[in-house]
Amino acid sequence: MEPRDGVFIVIEGIDGSGKTLHSRNLCFQLRKKGFVCKNTAEPSKGLIGRLLRDEFLSRRKISPEIETLLFAADRFHHIKYDILPMLRKNSIVISDRYHYASIAYQGAQGVDIKWIRNVNNFVIKPDLAIYLDVPAEIALDRIRRTKSLMEKLDLEKKVRKIYLDLVKEKELTYLDANKSIDNVNEEIFNLVIKTITKKQKKEM
Repeated sequence: MEPRDGVFIVIEGIDGSGKTLHSRNLCFQLRKKGFVCKNTAEPSKGLIGRLLRDEFLSRRKISPEIETLLFAADRFHHIKYDILPMLRKNSIVISDRYHYASIAYQGAQGVDIKWIRNVNNFVIKPDLAIYLDVPAEIALDRIRRTKSLMEKLDLEKKVRKIYLDLVKEKELTYLDANKSIDNVNEEIFNLVIKTITKKQKKEM
């Protein structure tokens, strides 16, 4: 599904880590600097994404294998119709979650991680994927809305462990998100500007 010209940034973290807030703040900061920026998320706003969000994450639990397949289908649609068109216009795309979330959340429920990777073998590699780390107890305590079916302490602890394994494997860039919002915003922004600058130099 390549090629692309823009910059693709992913922000990951367990529920309550602040990834949605920081994704939006990052896009706002980049626009202030004159960049064209698109803020998006998974599950997406597409048909399968809405089904996942409104039904299977909120009302009734399905098998994690089926979750894996539905998230992958939504992701394929998300990449093809949202992410790539913006990247081809030389925009910066910030995604709140990506395939790492499937590895972490469905992997934490016992699904074979190698199989999850195979199901998602169509994904395009982000230019930067940041993991916002917060202990599970603190992250869940931050959530004020009605919690989803995934937002259980035991599960979130397992999810966090898999995310930290992905950091060790250098698939994700670690960032301590148990700090003030302003400090985390600044660290994310600096990482992203370095990534943009590095990519621009390569293309010169």
